[in-house]
Amino acid sequence: MNEMEIYSIYKDYFANSMLPYIKCKNCDYSFYYPRNRCPQCGSDKIEIKKSSGTGEIYSYTVFNNSIWAIVSFPEGFRLYMNIDSAGEPDVGKKLKLNL
Repeated sequence: MNEMEIYSIYKDYFANSMLPYIKCKNCDYSFYYPRNRCPQCGSDKIEIKKSSGTGEIYSYTVFNNSIWAIVSFPEGFRLYMNIDSAGEPDVGKKLKLNL
């Protein structure tokens, strides 16, 4: 699968209000950012999967009156995102993405 195919599949997931991620079939590493090789083992044996869209705050900071957080997902990957609409932040707080 090339990167353009991955971007196209990600676009389709987003259009259907789903959060995609990639799972390596070789080493089971999960990651979000679209790549055609696993950053852990270098394998091209990857599959795009649908995330639950729920996670918890791993860490956060307030910058320019916005709340930015690293959110851990149960599928094994983390995302850095703006969580202004999530209310008061706290490490461990559960979040549901609104796509």
